[in-house]
Amino acid sequence: MHVVILAGGGGTRLWPLSRKDFPKQFLHLGRKESLLKQTVSRFLGKSFVKTIVVSTNTTFEPLVRKELEGFDVAVLVEPCRRNTAPAIGLAIRYLEECCNLQPNDPVLILPSDQLIEPESVFLDYLIRGAEAAVKGQVVTFGIRPTKPEIGYGYIRIGEKFDSFTYRVEKFVEKPDLAHARAYVSDPSYYWNSGVFAFTPSVFWAEAELCYPQICQLKNKSFAFQELDPISIDYALLEKAQNVVVCPVPVSWSDIGSWENVYEMLDKDKNQNVKIGQVVDIATKNCLIFGGKRVISTLGLEDLVIIDTDDALLIAKKSQSQQVRMFSE
Repeated sequence: MHVVILAGGGGTRLWPLSRKDFPKQFLHLGRKESLLKQTVSRFLGKSFVKTIVVSTNTTFEPLVRKELEGFDVAVLVEPCRRNTAPAIGLAIRYLEECCNLQPNDPVLILPSDQLIEPESVFLDYLIRGAEAAVKGQVVTFGIRPTKPEIGYGYIRIGEKFDSFTYRVEKFVEKPDLAHARAYVSDPSYYWNSGVFAFTPSVFWAEAELCYPQICQLKNKSFAFQELDPISIDYALLEKAQNVVVCPVPVSWSDIGSWENVYEMLDKDKNQNVKIGQVVDIATKNCLIFGGKRVISTLGLEDLVIIDTDDALLIAKKSQSQQVRMFSE
C-alpha cells in the first residue's frame, strides 16, 4: 500500500494556537509529537506500506520538512494551493512516475491532523478495507457517531459489499442539529473520516467521468495552477459509482474545535484537561492550555482557556467552534 498524507491545508479552528501560517497539523496538543508526526509515525516501518508521501505546498514546506527531518518519507510540494482533489491527482502522478506505483496497487489517502485510537485497530481495518479497493472500489472509512456533531459530514450505508465494507447509499453534508441527533441512533449513518483508498486505475477512470480536468495532470506540460480548486469529496467521491464504506471501530476526531480537543485528551478527577502551569481550585470540565505564565482558575466550569504569547482565549466549550472569527 502507498500512503499519501495531506498536509497542505490551512485553518484557524484552534485559534489562538493555530494560525493561517501555522495550522493545526503542526500543533502538539499536549503530546510529544505534532499531529503531523503522529500521522506519519503510524505508518513508518509497517510491512504493508511501500511508500509514504506527504503532500504540502510552498507555504508550509519549511514546516513540514523541519517536522519530518530524518523520517523516511517523500515530501511533495504543490506549486500553489488548489484544495484536495488537485493535490491528490498530483500525488498519484508522482507515485506513478517516481515510486513504481502500479495500476492495481492500493493507495491510501488521509489527512495529517486527526487523533485516532487505538492505532493498531485503525491500521488493521485500513488493510482489510483496502481489499475492496483492489476489487475496483473507492473505499471510504466511516466512524459510528458518538454524539450529534454538526461539524462533520456523514455517510449512509446500504447493502454489504464484502466482509468489511458496505455500499454507500449517499453522502450527507454537515447536517443541522435535529438531523445529527437522528443519525446518532440510526445504525446506517457514519461520520465521514476523510480517509479513503483506491487504485490509480480506478482513480483515473472515475476522474475521467466526474472531474476530467484533473486528468490533464498526466500531461507533464500542464500547469498545476490551472486546475480549479475543489475538494476530492465534491470532485469525485460524491459522484463516483463504485464507492463503499468500511466502518472502523476506533475513537476518532478531526479536531475541528477546542471542544473536540477536550474530548480526546486525558482528564483529571475534576474532568479538567490541563497543559502547562495550571493551578485550579473548584474548577470543573475545563480545557486549560498554559504558555509561559501560570494560569490560576477559581470556580470555573465548562470553559476553554488558551494562553499564548500574543493572545488569550476564554470561551464556553460549547461555542468553541466560533473562535475562527477572531483570526479574520
